[in-house]
Amino acid sequence: MMRRAAVALMMLPAAVMAQDGPSKADWDAINGSLKQLKDGRYLDAANILKPLAFDAAGKPKPGIFYSQWREARTRMTAEPAGPEPQPSYAPEAKAAAERLAATTARDAIAEIVARAARTRVVILNEDHGLPRDRAFALEVARALRPLGYSVLAAETFWNTDDQAPMARLAKDGYPVHSSGHYTQDPVFGDFVRQSLAMGYRPLAYEQTESGGGLSRADSIARREEAQSSNLAKVLAAAPKARMFVYVGHSHVAEEPIGGYGNAKQSWMGALLKAKTGIDPLTIDQVTLGKRASGYNGLARRALAAKAPGRSVVMFDGDRPVTVGQYADAVDLQVYHPATRMVKGRPDWLAAMGRKPMAIPAGFVPQKGERLVQAFVASESDDAIPVDQVLLRAGDDVPSLMVPGDRPLRLVMQDPTASPGAVAAKP
Repeated sequence: MMRRAAVALMMLPAAVMAQDGPSKADWDAINGSLKQLKDGRYLDAANILKPLAFDAAGKPKPGIFYSQWREARTRMTAEPAGPEPQPSYAPEAKAAAERLAATTARDAIAEIVARAARTRVVILNEDHGLPRDRAFALEVARALRPLGYSVLAAETFWNTDDQAPMARLAKDGYPVHSSGHYTQDPVFGDFVRQSLAMGYRPLAYEQTESGGGLSRADSIARREEAQSSNLAKVLAAAPKARMFVYVGHSHVAEEPIGGYGNAKQSWMGALLKAKTGIDPLTIDQVTLGKRASGYNGLARRALAAKAPGRSVVMFDGDRPVTVGQYADAVDLQVYHPATRMVKGRPDWLAAMGRKPMAIPAGFVPQKGERLVQAFVASESDDAIPVDQVLLRAGDDVPSLMVPGDRPLRLVMQDPTASPGAVAAKP
């Protein structure tokens, strides 16, 4: 379990990992939370971290515990916990907003398709705390498949010497709790489930060693080297294969960007480009995302009117515009329209092929919180739910958003209690 905890921590954004390393007590809490996740106990996984994520007054304590608690809560709601950062009015933030305000919007998927036809590698990043990014990844996977893209390489997939997790994933056609860390999110899980149904083959390429004892910069460099080498080997062995690579944050950069001590650092995208000679299509969702930082607040306001109901990329004439940390290090930056809540759920879930399903009255808690999960009935007990919602006694009851063409089983999960299940059909 310690190795999996270490790998899960390696997947965190560099900004989080820049903090001092966890103590033994911290590791115990992290391992306890990960153990609950592995057992499918989402509510307990979040509750273990909560006392460490907040101070005595209930104020968030910035750091790894709050970040992990927020991620755990987001898995149960599909929307990020906590408010969107307040806009920054710093000169660089104002300049980026002004530049983007003067741009022209193009449909993101159409632009990705046009450019993906000219390469064999597409790299898309995500903010690990925004399931919305994973729904867009499914849109991209759908659009790339007719172009011959058939390999889905995801940073989160567990990479083992025997490749047992990927063998099972390919055989089953759906993720389980041992498939990966971020795939434990139902939105990510269904992105993978639907991609495999389209004919994609899953590929794990993560570093298999934790790199303990190294500096932060050296640890990152070792990881990027391992990731890029693993992908390069697959591309060399299958020279006609087209690959969709789904990563977190900076791994997408195909040019060196600022790292620790302001030194330029080459991340996976840049190393893969150098190793293979392939110029990948690199796409950033993080910079203009709703959780990135206060840096993009003014920019998001400027872009809101340019993206009514669709995801867009910004152009100055025929030149894509990229700003922030990944300026000139990625080909495209995506801005997603503001989320609308419909029956208590994000509107973008419907684009994943979901329909609303009312939660039976007997599943609504009379006190406290309860997690209600929907599983595809034919899948194994350790499968990732296709959807789940967190209910609070006395609050409005949201809908489940589920596929409308297959039998489901509903499960209610209370804190520290064994789930109870009943069969249901949508």
